[in-house]
Amino acid sequence: MQASNMQTKLKHTVMALTATTALCSVATPGVAEEVSVFDEIVVTATKRGGLGLQDVPFAVQAVSGDALSKRGAVDFDDFFRQIPGVAVFDQGPGDKRYIIRGVNSTGAGTVGLYMDEVIITGENAQDGGGRQPDIKLFDIDRVEVLKGPQGTTFGSSSLSGAIRYITKKPDLTEVQAAGSVSLRKTEGATLGWNMESAVSLPVVENKLAVRVAGYYLDEKGYIDNVLADNVNNEKTYAGRLTLLAEPTDKLTFSLMAMYQDMKTDGPGYFNRVDYTGASISRNDYFQADLTRARFQDETQIYNATLEYSLDQGSLTATASLFKRDTLFDRDSSLALEAFIGLDADGAGRSIITQPKSRELQSYEVRYASDFEGPFQVLAGAFLQKERRDFRSAILGSDAQGNIAQPEIPFLDRISHTEIDELAFFGELSYAITDRLTATGGLRYYDFDLSEVSTSVTGFGGGAGSGQGPEMTSRDDGLIFKGNLAYDVSEDINVYLQVAEGFRSGGVNDQTAAAIANVTIPEGYGSDSVINYEVGFKSYLLDGKLKANLAAYWIDWSDIQLQDQASDGQLEFPYRGNGGGATIKGLEVELLAFPVERLELGLNMNISQAELNQDNPIATSGQKGDAIPYIPEFTLSASAMYSWPVGPDGMEAIVGADVNYVGGRNTELRPDSSLFIKLDDYALANARIGVETDRWSATLNLQNIFNDDTVTDVFRVISGVYPEGFIFNHPRTVMLSFSVKM
Repeated sequence: MQASNMQTKLKHTVMALTATTALCSVATPGVAEEVSVFDEIVVTATKRGGLGLQDVPFAVQAVSGDALSKRGAVDFDDFFRQIPGVAVFDQGPGDKRYIIRGVNSTGAGTVGLYMDEVIITGENAQDGGGRQPDIKLFDIDRVEVLKGPQGTTFGSSSLSGAIRYITKKPDLTEVQAAGSVSLRKTEGATLGWNMESAVSLPVVENKLAVRVAGYYLDEKGYIDNVLADNVNNEKTYAGRLTLLAEPTDKLTFSLMAMYQDMKTDGPGYFNRVDYTGASISRNDYFQADLTRARFQDETQIYNATLEYSLDQGSLTATASLFKRDTLFDRDSSLALEAFIGLDADGAGRSIITQPKSRELQSYEVRYASDFEGPFQVLAGAFLQKERRDFRSAILGSDAQGNIAQPEIPFLDRISHTEIDELAFFGELSYAITDRLTATGGLRYYDFDLSEVSTSVTGFGGGAGSGQGPEMTSRDDGLIFKGNLAYDVSEDINVYLQVAEGFRSGGVNDQTAAAIANVTIPEGYGSDSVINYEVGFKSYLLDGKLKANLAAYWIDWSDIQLQDQASDGQLEFPYRGNGGGATIKGLEVELLAFPVERLELGLNMNISQAELNQDNPIATSGQKGDAIPYIPEFTLSASAMYSWPVGPDGMEAIVGADVNYVGGRNTELRPDSSLFIKLDDYALANARIGVETDRWSATLNLQNIFNDDTVTDVFRVISGVYPEGFIFNHPRTVMLSFSVKM
């Protein structure tokens, strides 16, 4: 989709939304008995117990599990455009980077990711896959998106915010069961489907209950290569078991275990030229790969949480384990042809395979007060142990595009990483008056990292140099948060907040650099942000309009970035620290019920994210350069209407939404050979259905106009491989049936 067509496409999508709204306004005029205008979502974002979403004194949005189901959402990509200030750097399943308020750079994630109490934040410390995991949204109570640094309560890598998946819990009093099945037809693909189910059983009434949930997705692909058709398919299955016990009125204990397995036969990009440079003339989407580029992602999540109610507060202790094993393959045939002269379609046909195993143990104990006076306290301690094993090997391929057996290594290296973190955190709140509350928070952190890498096979197939030196990195510090919240009235709240976030530093793989015959720095330091924010939350027009606004200014220092070292022929990437950036923005969230049963929504973000000084290596970034993948403007508008159509509370629902994303750039420097200006685009979706308290049937249409705008560019080795273009998911029709009891 070219930028010149953008105004026409945006006009069409707005017309579609307007038409839907008009239809809603003239639909069946019958009016049922009055219902509450706003269903307030209770969130636990402050770690001080449940608060109504509008009562949280900082920017946070929440999407309920029911709302996600009605949209047909299966993962984060299906709803993030509805949240102002959120973007995604997406290079396929298991290789996503979530971005909040324009804080985006290489290195560990800048957004903390949680499932209940479990830290599942991704990382990409090595050059393989392993960024944020694609956790499927089944049996979810809500998703909370916390904007701005959450460092005092959520720690490292919540540099710009945090995303929390909150699962549904067992019911201690009654049997519950729910299930759904969806048929999915994507343009250019065959028929796919997904299903989910959940059962909650009280084992001992009011004392002990268990909940079991399962999920399966068969998503068909629509991109071909010389080896197979529809290679960008995805098959995922997952299960979760939760146990809840309340032996006394004051003691609650819960256990959770989850397993998810995801596989895809190929990446989601297409090429415009093949490995010889000749244009690909096929009309459909086609890859030039000569071998199979599979991705596998196996995730295990475990948690035990104990909560004890005291006379003046509550004590929470939680222990978690997150295990993730990924296998990321991609074609390396052209690299061997370019650098050691082996024919890409002959002796050089090969695969670079990068398996990674990661285990993250975390423990936290915290106390949240419930004093009668003006003072309230949150205090806690946190311990985390992380272990990673990574292999990067170029192995010969057989004629079918699989790794040849026995293995034929052209390069092989491994690394083992250990990270230990200890932290103490606390917040003190004081109610200056009945309406004015001041809060201050601190977090002390201490990181220790060690890494040992081994060159098993040198580039070309000779013996490697063996084990390299142990590389270490240590970092400690103190970060802060200050918040002033004022209740103007029962329906209007304003707040001021200054908060700091951080992301720890690390080391560079010297063994890999030696293979490439370049010299790189031993490591890089932490980076940090200070976020200045003013916000307004309100119910207006007699409670028919919810209007929230937040304006922010972010100072980002010592940005972690990717530099390049060269031996004159080959460039080798490494991690370093750059200068600083300033990010300014405004978020708007509006939700209105102008007449009964009609819901209108508008979410908008305006931002400017630029370097405020030159990087130490000026060719990598200069003052005024825009931060990659950050649109200056995003807009999401929605409309939904429901009306009674039959007995037993049966209702019909019709809705639509349009999501606009402004242009972005792929690199800092406009004169970089890798710089591409990505076009803006708009996606329109619609849905219609019938529902009762017990069942529902919904027809969803996503990407109505089949917008195929390129959203990212994939490069194996720039200048050697043809560029791969990632584009919006084609038009998809979903027919869903659900039942609950």
